Amino acid sequence: MRSTKLVMRWIMGIALILAGANHFAHESFYVRIMPPYLPWPNELVWVSGVFEVVLGALLLLPITAAAAAWGIIALLVAVFPANIHTLTA
Repeated sequence: MRSTKLVMRWIMGIALILAGANHFAHESFYVRIMPPYLPWPNELVWVSGVFEVVLGALLLLPITAAAAAWGIIALLVAVFPANIHTLTA
């Protein structure tokens, strides 16, 4: 069980780092899915990308993994409006 958690933590951490880096490589895609009522779409895309990279990296470290997990939950809640906007637009 312990090794499964470790592997899943690494998969999630690397996935978040790659997803966050993708915010910078394909910024226009993420700006297009931003709900129009949110101000500063470019800046919000960059901020969410930075948070994904940082939280993904923190998830890889055992000492910061628990705090990173809570941060990831908060991040997923924060970006939820963009996901809903994508589905309904």
